[in-house]
Amino acid sequence: MMKNNLATAGLVWIATVGQSVAQEAAISDAVALWLSGDDRDGLPALAADAAQGDSTAQLILGQVDRDTIPGGFSEFLLSLGRKERAELLRAEAPNGGTDNWLLALTDEERSDLGLALFWYEANLDPIDAALDLQKVNEQSLAELVLWRTVNNGRLNLVQSMPAENFGLSEAAFLEWLRAYFADANKTINMSRFLADENTQKVAGLMALKRLERVLGLGGNFSVGLNEFIEVMRGNGDELAATADLVTLNATIQKVAEVDARIEVVDRMCSICPDSDQDYQCLIQTFEIIGGYGTLLALRTPAETAISSDVYLASDRAVTSLENLVRGLGPSDMTQVRSSCLASIMTDAG
Repeated sequence: MMKNNLATAGLVWIATVGQSVAQEAAISDAVALWLSGDDRDGLPALAADAAQGDSTAQLILGQVDRDTIPGGFSEFLLSLGRKERAELLRAEAPNGGTDNWLLALTDEERSDLGLALFWYEANLDPIDAALDLQKVNEQSLAELVLWRTVNNGRLNLVQSMPAENFGLSEAAFLEWLRAYFADANKTINMSRFLADENTQKVAGLMALKRLERVLGLGGNFSVGLNEFIEVMRGNGDELAATADLVTLNATIQKVAEVDARIEVVDRMCSICPDSDQDYQCLIQTFEIIGGYGTLLALRTPAETAISSDVYLASDRAVTSLENLVRGLGPSDMTQVRSSCLASIMTDAG
């Protein structure tokens, strides 16, 4: 029932998405069906469009084929054999076999985009990969690569970023960091953080926390903010017994009002009855998926095909998160503190 409700809600959303989205990129029936969260019907529909030369369908299938999210955690795809999955997601190769659609796009003008999306994870130089992505207008993915570089402690790579970086140095989380260091007041408490309307404030805060020891910022974070950061890091199970879970839950919901990715978590947890009383769903979701960094990977297959705003507002994002929770959640259900997460993880779809 949960999946059916999501699919129905997704189709209603697609029907009412408004003229601005339609003008931004034409959404085919197959793309709309896939965005509703339906893999069983949506992927075959995309495969049919891809075979007819639709490069948007090809981009989506190429990313589903090569990325862990959402492909590897799709219950429908996991039910397929290797040959069935290849026939569904890949292009026929001239010499027999199949090729990933990202390497076989029929639109030659998008070949650089396909190559950038296919190779970014394999690139040994993350700055180089981020620049390649930025060149083809994959800005959110370029920023994710750069954000991971900072949070992995590779500050030397960030410092060596070339002057001609096609706007990569203006990444939204870096702008948040610049604003923080430009302010005379370096202390951040929860009220100040919640009042900040910047949509990238969580990504910026996480990067700032990574710099805490290097820059001696240990005294600049309030207790409440440190608890919030631990949840974003996926360490909610390590919170002190005195932590106020009710306030933390409310804080995450408040941040979700400006952060579209956290809103996806909030929407997933809001599906369950009595969700207002389940203070562990949001917190434990971050534990299961490995923190906010993984949430950043819940992204549109290609921004030039489907905008980040459209993707995150669709039920596809919620479905991807549900599949991820099912795939990564503990097999011992006694470890699941949230009744809502327990219902999601035991729902066979």
